[in-house]
Amino acid sequence: MVQFIASFILIFLMSGAGYLSAAQRAVSLIITGGVIVTMDDDRRVLTPGAIAIAGDGIVAIGSPDRVQKDYISDDTIEASGQIVLPGLINTHTHAPMVMYR
Repeated sequence: MVQFIASFILIFLMSGAGYLSAAQRAVSLIITGGVIVTMDDDRRVLTPGAIAIAGDGIVAIGSPDRVQKDYISDDTIEASGQIVLPGLINTHTHAPMVMYR
């Protein structure tokens, strides 16, 4: 009987561990802490912000807390003090001018 109860408790505890990690989606890269210029129709600027990237696509943009709660990655870039322009490759930019758009 003791073995049965111990086995039940062990199975119960192990089943809860998988639940916590299942809440986060694995992505290729998370960029967090920077000033995120979304370039969407509303021209939102998130300070600080975070971006989750899976493969070659952006899957989420939001607050660092929200992105890190919903997504997990082995590769994270801390972009504090930097400006991040998602989905835009611009080799010549005057960052202060981008902020005024």
